[in-house]
Amino acid sequence: MHLLVAQVVVQNTDTLLFLNGKQLEGKVLEFNKYQLTFKTLKNKEIDIENYRLFSMKWNGIDTTIYKYDSLEGNFLSQKDMKLFVYGERDAHLTYSSKFSNIVGFAVGSGAGYFMHYDQSFIYVSTPLIYTLGTLIFPTRVKQRKIKDLQYIKEDEYLRGHERVARAKRTQNALISTLIGLGVGFTASLIAN
Repeated sequence: MHLLVAQVVVQNTDTLLFLNGKQLEGKVLEFNKYQLTFKTLKNKEIDIENYRLFSMKWNGIDTTIYKYDSLEGNFLSQKDMKLFVYGERDAHLTYSSKFSNIVGFAVGSGAGYFMHYDQSFIYVSTPLIYTLGTLIFPTRVKQRKIKDLQYIKEDEYLRGHERVARAKRTQNALISTLIGLGVGFTASLIAN
């Protein structure tokens, strides 16, 4: 009985796919030419402008909302934008930057320790320098985590994936280095 109820709930959910690759599940309450009213799975009602959406799955039907129009700033064709958004979506769902986070924490911890030990605040710039250093290295698509591999050789898909993956890695590198800086400073404070 519980399985049947769960299947009914899954079938009745609508999905919005935004131009930034993020997805939102819930129920479309009202839809018109300019915006839609959406109720999330957490029962929160929100109004979303249509220009922010690429597509939506409403009552089981996929509808593309994005239209090519250079006057509105939509410079990519519908096919290219689909690939770009799917790349962003997959990066949101699958990309993680564990290695750069661990290295960032270690670098930040060392800098925090020596910042207190040497009484020099020059080490405060370490998180920024480390974060900028991560921009040198490219990101990779982790093929074993992606469900649909048919787009993986397309340039627009790879551009979308790269944009989100690089942003996630950069943000996480800065946060992990800042946390490491605080931990290293505290450890030095306690030890010395």
